[in-house]
Amino acid sequence: MIRIAIAFLLVVVLVAGFAMVWQYFRYVNLRRERVQDRQTVFHSSNAFHALTFLALSPGANVVEEVRALKRATNGSAAKWIYAGKVALSPLHSKQIGEKDWNAVVLLEYPSREAYEQHAQSEELRRALGRYEEVYTQGFERSRSMSAMFPQLLLALRAGQIVRGRPSHFPFVRAKSTENFPEAPAFAARLSEEREFGGDAAVVVNLLKNGTPEQQAADRSYAASMFGAMAEGGYGPQHVGRAVRVERDYEFDQIAIVFYPGLNFFGDMILSDYYQEIYDDKQLGDSQAVITAPILDSVDENERD
Repeated sequence: MIRIAIAFLLVVVLVAGFAMVWQYFRYVNLRRERVQDRQTVFHSSNAFHALTFLALSPGANVVEEVRALKRATNGSAAKWIYAGKVALSPLHSKQIGEKDWNAVVLLEYPSREAYEQHAQSEELRRALGRYEEVYTQGFERSRSMSAMFPQLLLALRAGQIVRGRPSHFPFVRAKSTENFPEAPAFAARLSEEREFGGDAAVVVNLLKNGTPEQQAADRSYAASMFGAMAEGGYGPQHVGRAVRVERDYEFDQIAIVFYPGLNFFGDMILSDYYQEIYDDKQLGDSQAVITAPILDSVDENERD
């Protein structure tokens, strides 16, 4: 009996280990191929990230304008991690105001000192001067937390299967959107993006914690969202502690999350599932922009 129990335990451990390795490579491949994200999971503990929002001149081509910035950073310490075309800005920060952002880029530096040196360089200042408006938010990203997120989602999914939880999918269209009345207009806007965002949508969030009551409600919202993410195989891409590098805006966290596409995101916000949890999304302040990955297109244009 003891031998049988030990053998069973070994099988469970092996299966769990295989599942964790599979989840790791599945998640990394998904980020590389569909999200066009070039983050090294086990990056240096000193790495510093700079998230820059760009507002372009009217009529400017987003890919070409981001390509110009990328070329201007060649030879610097900056490593390009992600670039996205803004499809929709559903939440405007009370601190930053209502800005018509057109693109978001994420750069990684070996250290904050390396970022500061580059930020003060004439080359980068000149490159950023071509845009109508620019805002950069720094953040520090934990290697261990980033590596653990896929495994946490895997464990959550295993729990769902064991408990026999009903599937979140396909989303059921809500009969009423009174909890989130902007949802139909937002979903229509997302469906208008034809060129990018078919396979992945990336939501970039600047978050400031609210009152204890707001934080408790937001944890409930996050738990519900993680449940769907675990089942759907999507989720957090970058999560870190916000670090102010310019102006007086104060945020606590950065959360960059990928979804299986802009249309998927539109279907989600129109669903019974999302309408039921939307009121729990409570923060002291937040800016959210929904983007479509364009870094591969930027590189193609750069080589032309």
